[in-house]
Amino acid sequence: MIRLDLPREPHWLDLPHGVRLLVRPLDTATDAAARAASVTDLRERGQNAPPAAAKESWRLGQTKDALARAVGQLTILEWSGVLLADGSSAPITAESVALLMSIPKIATAFLRQIYAPLDRLAAEGEGCGAAPTGTGAAAPGTVEGAGAADATAADSAHT
Repeated sequence: MIRLDLPREPHWLDLPHGVRLLVRPLDTATDAAARAASVTDLRERGQNAPPAAAKESWRLGQTKDALARAVGQLTILEWSGVLLADGSSAPITAESVALLMSIPKIATAFLRQIYAPLDRLAAEGEGCGAAPTGTGAAAPGTVEGAGAADATAADSAHT
């Protein structure tokens, strides 16, 4: 079972450094659009990839950044505490959202909070969580001690 209690109205997120964002609820269409936009963004940035040794870390960082920007551009309706260099309120534009999401603590808190209602649904599971991995993990063994000899042999092979 699943509870259909996701937010339906815009709501405020309180982020570090006194930043507040009024966001529209994240739904399937918005999430899919953001992920598609982030893939396009990543393809455009791909030409600047670092050497192979750092490639995986770079890819993960770029993916998080692209997703934060895309979700922000699609969900932020209003904000407070976001200022331009001259101290005036920053307008909500693709560029200003990208600059805001380039601040690691902001991007991390934003993604955590905007996805929180969906994560709660997944964690709640209403008693219907996934079975543990492995064929023997989901059901009791039928022969006591079966597999013990294999495990002992494997252990001694590593010593």
